[in-house]
Amino acid sequence: MLSAIICLIAVFALQSSKIIGEEGLIEKARNEITNLAEVETIEMTIAGKSTIENNKHLFWIVTGNEYQMHRYYPLEVIEVESGKYKFVKLYNGGHERGQDIFFEYFGNGYSFVINNPKCKSIVIGETIVPVTEIPFVYYCPFIPNEYCFLDADGNELK
Repeated sequence: MLSAIICLIAVFALQSSKIIGEEGLIEKARNEITNLAEVETIEMTIAGKSTIENNKHLFWIVTGNEYQMHRYYPLEVIEVESGKYKFVKLYNGGHERGQDIFFEYFGNGYSFVINNPKCKSIVIGETIVPVTEIPFVYYCPFIPNEYCFLDADGNELK
């Protein structure tokens, strides 16, 4: 009887630790972000995600609205069922590469988030990746030796 109760508690704890859907991902980010004073009330959205190994995801959580400064928090999870996730790690804001352009190491490569409407493409070596929407998330499966971000005229954004 005692072992059955322990099993039920373990199953319940495992179920309750699952993150469900986008609202659950944002709520988990709110609980994990410690360096933002207004974390309980600030607007949060998901800019997009990078995926590796079919079930490991890096979701880009963006804080703020059109009147507030944006901050970017990569949230790593493992998908355990369709739309249900297990928390792995919240990264501390990504690495800035320009105004509203960030990257984070993920797997063996970089996950980029572009939230700057002036950015029209990412150049990684000889490859040009068009930025088709804002926000835009792109995964490069290796760590590039060189990359840059270009505006509509081909000028590098800094």
